[in-house]
Amino acid sequence: MKYQNLKFLSKANIKGNKNSGAIVILTCLLVIAITIISCFSIVTVKAVNEYKEDYKARALELDPWLKPITDSAISAISNIDHVQSVDDVTGLRSVCAFDILNIEDEEGDFNEFDEQFKSQNCFVYACGLVGNEKKKVISGDNLDDSPVFSCIVPSLFYPFDDEDNINYENLNYIDGTRLIGKTITIKGYNDNMEFPYNYSNADGNGNSDAILPSPEFKLKVVGTYYCSPTASGYFADIYVSRETDLLMTKMTMEGAGINLTSNDSDIAKWWNTPSLHTYFVVVDDYNNLSEVFNEIRNMGYDIANSPSQLIKDSIVLMANLFSTVGVFLILAIGILTIVILVQSSISSIKQRKGSIGLMKAIGYKNRQIFACLCYEQLYLTIKAFLIGGTLSALFVTVTNYIFSHKSYQDMLYIIDWNLFLTYLGISLATAIIVPLLCQIISLKILINVQPREAMSTN
Repeated sequence: MKYQNLKFLSKANIKGNKNSGAIVILTCLLVIAITIISCFSIVTVKAVNEYKEDYKARALELDPWLKPITDSAISAISNIDHVQSVDDVTGLRSVCAFDILNIEDEEGDFNEFDEQFKSQNCFVYACGLVGNEKKKVISGDNLDDSPVFSCIVPSLFYPFDDEDNINYENLNYIDGTRLIGKTITIKGYNDNMEFPYNYSNADGNGNSDAILPSPEFKLKVVGTYYCSPTASGYFADIYVSRETDLLMTKMTMEGAGINLTSNDSDIAKWWNTPSLHTYFVVVDDYNNLSEVFNEIRNMGYDIANSPSQLIKDSIVLMANLFSTVGVFLILAIGILTIVILVQSSISSIKQRKGSIGLMKAIGYKNRQIFACLCYEQLYLTIKAFLIGGTLSALFVTVTNYIFSHKSYQDMLYIIDWNLFLTYLGISLATAIIVPLLCQIISLKILINVQPREAMSTN
């Protein structure tokens, strides 16, 4: 059978197929569901998993407010099931904001950003790595291989104090890799640095904040880390090593006239007394946090989640929605589409026994008639794929544009086009394979149609 004849017969039969509209609509919905729901499911689940695997998300804050954290206490807590480490967090702890005074390269001022830095207030949060915490760099060197007073910056860098944009939307991020090799000069926000510390004196146990004059620090940018909206790291967070963290803290205290060689002040006593320090109890898996929390609380110690590290409920909700409800929806639409296609294939043959018998009587083979029926179904499903694929692509284009111009946290919902094309390919394969399988199911009925049924009116 020539292709033109195949095409003519198939299109003629499509017009008489009462299920053709339902097939197009359901297949179109299936394509949209496979592409959009699957992509958003992967994006949100990936975000939640990134969060759960992060060091600080698996850390419980252990404070000495109820009783001192002695070496024996640390040993006992370390032996609790699922506890990975107990890490001293004395130092910056990401609470210190710094003004950026200058960015320069080896030849002097870094003119590329000079005008932007002069026209806007610029700040960063300097965060010291704690214990076994690592920040994997995507470019440059990591902090383990770098000298003191080195830092790594986020891949999406925005150090500007945007007073007119309190939600930080539609930001013109700087590529962090462009700062590698540059030196950032910083000083505590409004010339001061703030340190939280714990005390134990005649008035009892507690915590307070020390606000001290800040010296200037020069930090060499050695690398760039992946900046994720759900894992720790923020577009204004720069990280320094534990050694650099302690040096910056010590320099600030000594510069403020605090004598760290004695315990004459609460802050000096805190610095010199490990049992007054705050610790992170790091758990091996996020899902084991509650169990470890209860164990330590039963030991009589003050233990809590760090509020700044709690994941947004909306992200968890979206992940559950797309991964659970989304899968159910895809399966439901898929099963309904297959049922309609099988029903259409079988009823089409039964309703056209006369014309099929006539085609056999004048010499058409079963394979030729089968090809004609397959073309009918493929024509409908490919048409639906083109419509559904186009609508999906438009939807992703619009949502990506919206989320890329909204707040930093909303950027986690941006769908990578390679991921979208992968699922678009899966939906295309589905639109081709499913109709063929449905026709194969009805093949036996087609073969049993005899030429004498050419006179049948059914």
